[in-house]
Amino acid sequence: MKKNWTTRVAVALLALTLITSCFVGSTFAKYVTRAQGEDNARVAKWGILLTMEGDNMFAPEYEHDDPDFTGEETTLSVRVDPDYDGEITDLVAPGTTNDGFKATIVGQPEVAVRYTLHIDADWTDVVLPAGEYTDFTKLVQNDDGEYGYFDKFTLEKDYCPIKWDITVKKNGGAAMSLTQVAREFNLQLAEQMGMTENGFAASDAKTIVETWGPQLANLMLSIINDEGEAGASNAVFTINEDGSIDLSIDFDPNRSLDFEFGLVWTWAFEEGDEIEEGIYEFDAADTWLGNFVAYKEFGECADYAEEFDAAEDASYTIGFKFLASATQID
Repeated sequence: MKKNWTTRVAVALLALTLITSCFVGSTFAKYVTRAQGEDNARVAKWGILLTMEGDNMFAPEYEHDDPDFTGEETTLSVRVDPDYDGEITDLVAPGTTNDGFKATIVGQPEVAVRYTLHIDADWTDVVLPAGEYTDFTKLVQNDDGEYGYFDKFTLEKDYCPIKWDITVKKNGGAAMSLTQVAREFNLQLAEQMGMTENGFAASDAKTIVETWGPQLANLMLSIINDEGEAGASNAVFTINEDGSIDLSIDFDPNRSLDFEFGLVWTWAFEEGDEIEEGIYEFDAADTWLGNFVAYKEFGECADYAEEFDAAEDASYTIGFKFLASATQID
């Protein structure tokens, strides 16, 4: 009886051991598949710096180009009247020019960039509208023997004497002008656009952009991408709803940007065809504008007050507002 009991105990212990072994085996023996990953990033470089100089586009005095000039101020051909007490002391006149506007973009961003030059709509320009005016270049004698300015001249279209050109410098090199490139590429097309040797009138800018915007944009790209790929594309001239004008240019990432965009204005001396010795086509219009200012700002030439007062759309001031911006392209 005791032996049977011992045998039963031994069998029970053996069974318990086997059961425990199964549990131990299922706890410490298992399939394992493991994967691990790691990554990091930094902010893409921007590093774009912009500058703009536009407050010295015009000046109160200009040096002359005539080596035979013997005036008291031997270096000056234009100078503001020291007794003038009005608000606008900077001047423009026939024979003057300046390249005082410069906008630069420098950097090598790791993102695509859209660079935009914006011109506000409320600019002013020197304009003598189409019409008939007194010719102050000719002092003549009438039938009564009196001397005076009795002759008239007629403008078939608005006269805007100041012409503008856009220039581009790359990496501090020589400036290339839009007018120069346009006239070398296709003189006939450039003249159809209204481009003279000195550029085009600001008052014609909207019409030119509306008619020739894509052609002008392609010319800008040819200047920017000249002599090496600058990664520039999608140049667009845009007239906004408020009448302002934008020039925008896209640049690819990781392109070295070192550009200077400029505006040059010129009021040509002896403009137009020579109609007789020493007298040029637009001398009469230039002279009328000069006398118009003399009346409006200084009270001179009052004998022609009625004509000057009637010229409500004539303008003898010029001014612009600019904005440059660089934005990332999404």
